[in-house]
Amino acid sequence: MGALAKWRWAVAAAMLLCAGLPAASAGPGQGSLRGYLPADGAAAGWSRDGGPQEFEGEDLYTYIDGGAEIYQEYGFRRAVVQDYRDAAGREVSLEIFEMADPAAAFGMFTFKRSGKGAPLALGGGAELEAYYLNFWQGRFLVTLTGFDESAGTLEGLKALAGAAEKGLGDGGDVPGIVGLLPPEGLVAGSVKYLRGPLGLANVYPFGTARGLAFEEAVRGVYDSGETLIVLGYGSVEARTAAGRELEAALASSGRFERPGNYAADAVVLKDGKGNYLAFRGIEGRLAVGVHDTLDWALRTAARAR
Repeated sequence: MGALAKWRWAVAAAMLLCAGLPAASAGPGQGSLRGYLPADGAAAGWSRDGGPQEFEGEDLYTYIDGGAEIYQEYGFRRAVVQDYRDAAGREVSLEIFEMADPAAAFGMFTFKRSGKGAPLALGGGAELEAYYLNFWQGRFLVTLTGFDESAGTLEGLKALAGAAEKGLGDGGDVPGIVGLLPPEGLVAGSVKYLRGPLGLANVYPFGTARGLAFEEAVRGVYDSGETLIVLGYGSVEARTAAGRELEAALASSGRFERPGNYAADAVVLKDGKGNYLAFRGIEGRLAVGVHDTLDWALRTAARAR
């Protein structure tokens, strides 16, 4: 792996810890992803620098050292990577990840973005932070990385992203569970769509797998400081069983305590940092309100739609 590729993944890993084009009508896995790469000049002044690299399935582990697991959890299929250079010697690396479906691409986008960058009108959603740009479109996640924050590099990031977007076809729909987060007071960029324990651990450290075999989940943060997590289990029976198992696991872990008497139709626990967790079942979903006051935690859990 070249210096640019190694540097790019160092940047990507740090940010994850802190969160001539063909028609795109071909189905997943059909044809080479190279055809989705912007051609020389598709972004004015930018040309390919060397050849592309392609990775499929488990091959991703050879490309991303220590960061492939989260892509696999969301549903990774394959990826193509291409470096670009302009006449001034500025460099940008472009990665196109084909995921299992649009929900997987959206989820990986929400996982990678910090929510602190500038939103851009690209694909189904985009964020530019420093010299790092992510957007999703249909079943694709696109990541572009530059070397610096100069005006030329930032314009190159946006120009190459726009050129890539044109070949990726129509955008997909945001997963329906995201609509369970009430929009009033929701912090822009705070939504995380989750598909497994790695993603969930990034938004709240439950510290157990018991009761957390959910099908999908979503997290939103609100401007009053509360966090709402909605776990989807597919049925009332599955949610009820999981809720009981999760409550028992947390209560017996030594990291949570049950608060004193309170009048509420919800299970409540308090973690070691003083945050209250209020659990409320809604059909096949479990809503979890998190706040440092009991009333707000209960109110947050009750807000899930």
